[in-house]
This record gives sequence, structure tokens and C-alpha cells, in this order.
Amino acid sequence: MTRAALSCLVLLLSACDGGAAKSGEPPAEPAKKVEAPPPAKAEPAAPPAPEYPQGEADEACAKIVVVAWQGAEGAEATVTRDKAAAQARAEELRGKLSSGTGFAELAGESDEPKTKAKGGAMGTYAKDKWPEKYAPLKDVVFALGIGETSAAVEHPHGFVVAQRCKVEKVHTRHILVRYAGAKNAEAKIKRSKEAAQKLATELHAEASKAGADFEALAKKRSEDSSAERGGDLGSVGRGMFAPAFETAAFALKPGELSAVVETDFGFHVIQRVD
Repeated sequence: MTRAALSCLVLLLSACDGGAAKSGEPPAEPAKKVEAPPPAKAEPAAPPAPEYPQGEADEACAKIVVVAWQGAEGAEATVTRDKAAAQARAEELRGKLSSGTGFAELAGESDEPKTKAKGGAMGTYAKDKWPEKYAPLKDVVFALGIGETSAAVEHPHGFVVAQRCKVEKVHTRHILVRYAGAKNAEAKIKRSKEAAQKLATELHAEASKAGADFEALAKKRSEDSSAERGGDLGSVGRGMFAPAFETAAFALKPGELSAVVETDFGFHVIQRVD
């Protein structure tokens, strides 16, 4: 075979080999198909936070019913039920609310005299001014929507059922006439209850005259510490005043005067401020 023919044979064999593995080496394995990982499962969406009118995310109005047990803090001697019975009773009262019983009616069965007298009203407080006495209820109330009711919550004074109410405020001035023995009356107050009512009626007539300056009259004649501010009590939420005062104040239109209102503190003449 000629040199030229031998060269052609070598080239031909090389082309047919097509890059096969060299002698002694295992054949290359075919590339494995890489599958994409399954898509990650979406996390369930968190429930939306309750939406409140402006300001109510940081301020709440609450009503409560307290069911005490024997030995609970502040429980009266007439309370004889044990702790388990108190919890069962609290849940029973909560059930009555769900059935349509009004909170003020239910509050008549509360074992806490102060809120019982106020129809269950605990008051209206900002988060940073929440009363220490009701500290165990703070997070419970702020987690509720307006009009929602909590389960029975254990509290040092008993099991508490709380309901969140809409924040409503009223801005008032007042003139207070005290009498001997009235709540917070100083020892120098000697007038009788009848004399205090008569004086309050006279001051009401004076404040009702055309062009009367209620602020000036309150500075001069009111026997409350607010007198130096012209009787101004500021803007106050529900549950903070004595019940009779609150009822009269919220019934007024801006600029109007109430009739003479009696509370444990004495007799009031109230003006609603615009």
C-alpha cells in the first residue's frame, strides 16, 4: 500500500471513531435530567387586623361584668361561690349577652359595685393611660372589635366578661354646688342638701340669661377644682363621669345648658362646649 493510501485509511478510521472513549476507559454516562423543585406552598394569609375609626387603635371604651368568688380581691362577704362556680356563672352571663340581653341589664348582676352602678361602664382610656387595676384586661379589650365580647377572663377581683364599645366623647363645663356630706366636700362646706339645690337652681337661672358668660360664672361660683378653668372638664369619653352627669351631658347640643343635675358630689349645671 502506498504512503498516500495509508494516510487516507488512518484519517477515515479516525472519522468513524467519532470521539469514542479511548481504550480501557468506560463509556461516558448520558447526562441526567435535572428536574426543577416543586413550587413552595404559599403561607396562609394572616387574618386582617381589626379596623377602627381614627384614634381607636390607641384608645378603647370598655364595659365589664365581674363575677367574684369567695376570697377574691375586694369580694363582699355575701359572695360564697367557689372559683369554678364563678367561671361557670361568668360564661352563663356571656351567653345571655349573645342572646340579646343588654349590657346595662346584665351589669345589674355584677359583683363589682362601682361598675355595677355605672351600668357596667369601665371607662374610656388610651393604651398608655390604662388603669393598673384593670391591667389584665388591656390586651383583651384592644384585641376586640367594636361591639365584640370577650370570653371570661380571670382577674384578681373575679372572672370578667368585657365588651368593647365605640369611643364617644363630650366636652363640657360645669358649675358644682356642694353640700355637707357630699362626696369630696371639704369640711368648710356647711350648707344642707336642700340649700345646695336651691343655690344651683339660682345659678342655672343666671347662666340661662341672654348674654350670660358661663365661664366667668363658673370661675366665680363653682366649688369644683375645675373652677379655675371656668368649669372646663375637657373632652371626656363614656364611662368616666357619674351616670346622671354623663346622661345629661351627652343629651345636650353644643352651647346648651342642662337642668340642675344631682350626683354624689352635689348639684351641677352643665354646659356642652362646641
